[in-house]
Amino acid sequence: MDWKTAVNSFVEVFANLDFRNGPLFYVVGIVAAGYCCLEGYRIYKMLLGIMGFALGFRVGFLIFGSLGFSNEVLLMMETFMGLILCVVSYRIFLAGIFIAVFQFASSNLPVYVEALLQNRVKYSFLVTGVVVTIISGLLAFAIAKLSVSMTRTVLVCLTAVVGGFAVVNFLVDLIPVFPYEVTLPEPSSPIWLFLKIGLSAAGVGIQDVKDSPGLV
Repeated sequence: MDWKTAVNSFVEVFANLDFRNGPLFYVVGIVAAGYCCLEGYRIYKMLLGIMGFALGFRVGFLIFGSLGFSNEVLLMMETFMGLILCVVSYRIFLAGIFIAVFQFASSNLPVYVEALLQNRVKYSFLVTGVVVTIISGLLAFAIAKLSVSMTRTVLVCLTAVVGGFAVVNFLVDLIPVFPYEVTLPEPSSPIWLFLKIGLSAAGVGIQDVKDSPGLV
């Protein structure tokens, strides 16, 4: 096997790799999310860049995946889109806030929007993935647009909420990885939402009493 074949094989495997097969991914995620929740304001530029990359990578997958690209070409385009939004988020402060808030909101709103519609919409066939995605996207856009009018408050809340929500999400995904049966509430259960809100509120409170660098 020559070096070019080896590189192509690695790219093909990496492009389709599922990092979530083992518990280490979730444990590292819980630790990183916990730090973000409690100390995130100190690394806000890094967080904005990461969330910009995540949104760009996600957009790249949606666009170029639907166009039929695969393997190394798809990975290259996903990474390219991710790097563009990463740089924009890191270098342009207000754009970074908008992108980070939109990425977080659009990733977390669908499960709650779907649960809300199921209880209130008369015709269940209207509660489809496309409808939920559109409503979630519009709400995320409105929240992100509102967020650019604030600085420190948004960053403290954003880092605490992102960290708090991520801790719970990683914990929920970690438990089934272990080889024993555990019955968990549904992802849209109020139990998880209350836990996420509680951790986020604790993060806001802890960050708010500290001297945070960078912005006032």
